[in-house]
Amino acid sequence: MQIKGHIVQLCCVFLVCCGYLSGCGTAAEEESDPRRPSFKPIVGIDFYEVRRSFDNGLAYDSIGFVQEAEWHIKFTREDAVQIYVPGSDSSFNFEITHDHDSFFHFARESWKVIDLNRDSLMLQRLSLDGLRVNKIRSNVYMRFYAKDYLDRLGIPLAKLRAPRRQDTLFVQEMVQRANSNLSSVDSSYSSKSYPKLASNSEMLDIKRREYDSLELMSQSSAYEYLYPEYDITIHRAYKDFYYTFSVLVGPDGKLRLGKFFVMPEFEESRRRVLDGVVDVYLQRLLDVTPASTLGMPHNSVVYLRVRGRVDDG
Repeated sequence: MQIKGHIVQLCCVFLVCCGYLSGCGTAAEEESDPRRPSFKPIVGIDFYEVRRSFDNGLAYDSIGFVQEAEWHIKFTREDAVQIYVPGSDSSFNFEITHDHDSFFHFARESWKVIDLNRDSLMLQRLSLDGLRVNKIRSNVYMRFYAKDYLDRLGIPLAKLRAPRRQDTLFVQEMVQRANSNLSSVDSSYSSKSYPKLASNSEMLDIKRREYDSLELMSQSSAYEYLYPEYDITIHRAYKDFYYTFSVLVGPDGKLRLGKFFVMPEFEESRRRVLDGVVDVYLQRLLDVTPASTLGMPHNSVVYLRVRGRVDDG
């Protein structure tokens, strides 16, 4: 019985050792995996984003969404990164978890490391459907330069971040399309410099809808400029009414009725009413500044909720 007990103990020790060695082997194997880049060589280096673009190399897309380079990051450890908030001295610290290959998770996003060295870094932002990468939507690339490398280049960061020639040519094409189809919502082009509407009469009150942080958590911050919304109240109107519809704002500030939703049998009568609201009230009682992108005014859409009041008393 005593011999048997010793044998059992030896077997247990052997199994534990095997498990330990196996675990060490797995860790060593993971560390030596050539597909997994290490952040150790760039720990402590300040990196500034100089270019953010889609996979076609452009910073703009066909609806007016623009990718803007703005991040400043520092890897504080092999498994931690510090990201500075643009336009402030605040920063957030995030743990880094490795997924597989060159895939990582941090800052509530998933990333693939495309290029990594002490002078520059390129990340691909991934869009996941469950555990799978959505290749169509994972089309944003971010290029960073190290602070020392920027100093050696001698080129201001603002200049490196500025739109490139291919961006300008693409935007020119989109602007031409929008301005050649002034009555077409589908041909319009959105802009960070969206149309500005301001009242020029005491008869009209207007307020642009602003989204709070909770609302923006479930959608891109670009939603605010891609789909600008205004609430309008017209006092001393011909009758009480409330309509929601979109308006095209031309490059010259001319307002044209866009889209609205109503039963098909009422479409023509509603169109006549809304055309009247646009021409009689909005065009006359609003100061309009059209949208512009890279200095080029163009046709763009705003979304309105218009309330008419006969008597405010």
